[in-house]
Amino acid sequence: MSSRFEGKVAVVTGAASGIGRATAARLGSEGARLLLVDRDGAQLATTAKDLGAAAHLEADVTDEAAVDGYVAEAESLGGIDLFVNNAGIEGRVAPIVDLALEDWDRVQAVNARGVFLGLRAVLRSMTTAGRHGAIVNTASQAGIKGGPSFSPYIASKHAVVGLTRTAALEMASKGIRVNAVAPGFIDTRMMHDLERAFGADDVEEARRRREAAVPIGRYGSPEEVASVIAFLLSDDASYVTGNVVLIDGGLNA
Repeated sequence: MSSRFEGKVAVVTGAASGIGRATAARLGSEGARLLLVDRDGAQLATTAKDLGAAAHLEADVTDEAAVDGYVAEAESLGGIDLFVNNAGIEGRVAPIVDLALEDWDRVQAVNARGVFLGLRAVLRSMTTAGRHGAIVNTASQAGIKGGPSFSPYIASKHAVVGLTRTAALEMASKGIRVNAVAPGFIDTRMMHDLERAFGADDVEEARRRREAAVPIGRYGSPEEVASVIAFLLSDDASYVTGNVVLIDGGLNA
């Protein structure tokens, strides 16, 4: 494995499992010094141990003080070079007419507010320190298209795309790159929960239908998403900013 991130500090939110964990593992394997952030403290501690005693901090990304806290912790490690703004939830699956305001607010709080707060705090830190950093936000294929019974999540991921493009334009002259990844069907806990929500009568059939819809013919892995995130954070992508990279096996081609 290369050492593209040797000497760099990387903050990963939603790092306890799934794409966040896989990304942390990939960045660590390439030399990054990690600060892992998640609201699930027990699972986060297990992940940190598995990845070799990476620094970790239990934090709620919807809480402004908690976000400022993880940024301050990263600054104590030497300052932030890389940021993976990944924490997110899927929320309730239901048509718009059946959703409660609480269903909407909960998803927006994590997926939109949390991404905004993370971006703002990390960008302030990077610009104050004069660092030429790189950021990747986790959007979704739901950020570029619509779909029934999933409106809070879809709206929140459209917000992530908009924040990514805006931040990229604002930060380009300061040497900070901001991109997003848009995963499709990835083999994670979230995808398994959605299989149950959308295919309650036959979960296995729900999965087969989804896999059959993907031109490559299968779900992606968290590690495949992590490899794209690592590329976007690296100097190999030094002329890439403001992009939303689909990782969907051709589903949206």
